[in-house]
Amino acid sequence: MKKKQLFSNIAVICTALLFSTLVNSQTTWRVNNQSNYDGVTLFGDNYGGTTSFPVFSKIDEAVAYPNVIDGDTLHIEGSTIDYDNATITKQLVIIGPGYFLTENPNVSNNTYDAKIGWISFESGSEFSQVIGMNVLNNGSTSTGTIYLNVNEITIKRCRIARDIDFDTQLSGFYILQNFFSNTLDSNALSLGVSTNFVPPQDVIFNNNICEKTLIWRNNFFIGTLLECNNNIFNGPANELNLEFNAGSFQNNILRAPGITAIINSGTNNNVQFNTVSLSSVFSGTANNEWVPNMATLFVADDTTDGNYQLQSDSTFNVVGSDGTERGAFGGIVPGNRYNLSGLGAIPVVYEVTTTGVSEAGTGLPVTIQARTNN
Repeated sequence: MKKKQLFSNIAVICTALLFSTLVNSQTTWRVNNQSNYDGVTLFGDNYGGTTSFPVFSKIDEAVAYPNVIDGDTLHIEGSTIDYDNATITKQLVIIGPGYFLTENPNVSNNTYDAKIGWISFESGSEFSQVIGMNVLNNGSTSTGTIYLNVNEITIKRCRIARDIDFDTQLSGFYILQNFFSNTLDSNALSLGVSTNFVPPQDVIFNNNICEKTLIWRNNFFIGTLLECNNNIFNGPANELNLEFNAGSFQNNILRAPGITAIINSGTNNNVQFNTVSLSSVFSGTANNEWVPNMATLFVADDTTDGNYQLQSDSTFNVVGSDGTERGAFGGIVPGNRYNLSGLGAIPVVYEVTTTGVSEAGTGLPVTIQARTNN
């Protein structure tokens, strides 16, 4: 038990130090939903918190704390229990530990993710970012969703069970390197249904893995993506998966057998360098690649998102418009590519070991293994 507690304490300390020194923000604050924080007499001392630097038990507690200011970072630590839903009213960077941590190697020292039902960005949270969170369905129809009610939000490297929901008359969104799971039958992006609803503008949807449909229209209007590049779409087989307008639709892979798509009202304008599972999809567009059997293109990695990596020696693994591979793991800039398990662009401690025996004059020897992500 002592050795287990030692490993836990060392991991918490190392993670806190890495975030406090390497994340580019004014201050990094810790949130752990097993903290004993009550804001009066207890400040998360069971997880190393102090009155000056508490360990909050809820994201909303951190948002409401006066010393947490615009530009700060909230580090949401992995836990065995779900986090309370969160309403963001400050400009913050919210970073979780990622997802599928029990599947992919060298991703975390404890394999706990940060699970939450929903996150809502409200007035005051413009230019915020959320990274590495597991937004899951807990039985309520409101969960599994990130709600966008203000402009200029980045959603990056998150696992999203249901969708991203937009309010009216908004603009400036970066939806990057996320995993939209097939756990719920829903569209990845959601629009309002009122005739007065104004669809969002300047939405970039790049390097995502999408196991659900992205039919972004209703009876009154159709949504427009400024960019929709380097994604892998693997929604339901043999049916319409994609329908929207796009300023750029390239380097995408439509993986599921027989899926169809309607881009820019079926004109296929700005559609090029895509790989498809059905020969008739995007027929006649520039550098279209048809793969009769997608098993010859993808690896068999036995991890949920690792299975979307491409076989390097496949004859169907042809380069995209930028000279790099197509799909979520492609792109010239490594930091813009999909990252297994949604790890943030920070050092990750994935193993801590000790002999458990103190050495005279040197204390307890500890070995830490870590790596840096793009």
